[in-house]
Amino acid sequence: MTSQTGSSILNKLVMLAACFGALTIILLTIIGGAMFPGYSHASQFISELGARGAPHAQLVNFGGFLPAGALVCAFAVLAWKALPRSAGTTIGMVGIALFGFGYLVAVFFPCDAGCRPAAPSYSQLIHNSLGLVGYLTAPAALAILGWQARSWLGGRLLSMLGFLGALTAFTGLSLLSPEFAFVGIAQRLLELSVLTWIVACGIYVNKKTATS
Repeated sequence: MTSQTGSSILNKLVMLAACFGALTIILLTIIGGAMFPGYSHASQFISELGARGAPHAQLVNFGGFLPAGALVCAFAVLAWKALPRSAGTTIGMVGIALFGFGYLVAVFFPCDAGCRPAAPSYSQLIHNSLGLVGYLTAPAALAILGWQARSWLGGRLLSMLGFLGALTAFTGLSLLSPEFAFVGIAQRLLELSVLTWIVACGIYVNKKTATS
């Protein structure tokens, strides 16, 4: 296998991990919500779909959160290998990986029913603390990657999406309170900002194959 062929395969894997990762998250949210009687995308957390006692929790966790988390983490590693190397790119991709790791945490440490218990279980505490790490790093990761993309060939759009995504993610994060009536929308804004950049990056990396 030539280095060019290896690079082409790597670039395609980056795009596939990005697109399928984002698609899995979107589908698990839509389908999981449809199978959950009375579920509100506006006011409820995504994690509630896989919470203890939730309808089809195992299916949501192992059929949705698990592959989604694995794909986002795989994207972060593969994109780091495919993109121009720098400290900023490394830090940014670590942030994306931490975001993806939050989905894996939800699988093995689901939140309690409703995700707002007065006396949280051990699983809920781990779910909150480790999941929050990914959310806290997301805005900074997007901003750093947006800054780095300024120097990548043809990376202007990716840079703009990084800065816009960072602002959107920060807005969603600032509203991510259980007491907020539209916390579901705030969480989805945060998630969408990251997923949009991931997919755009995957397409960008794969286009390098077509133009090289």
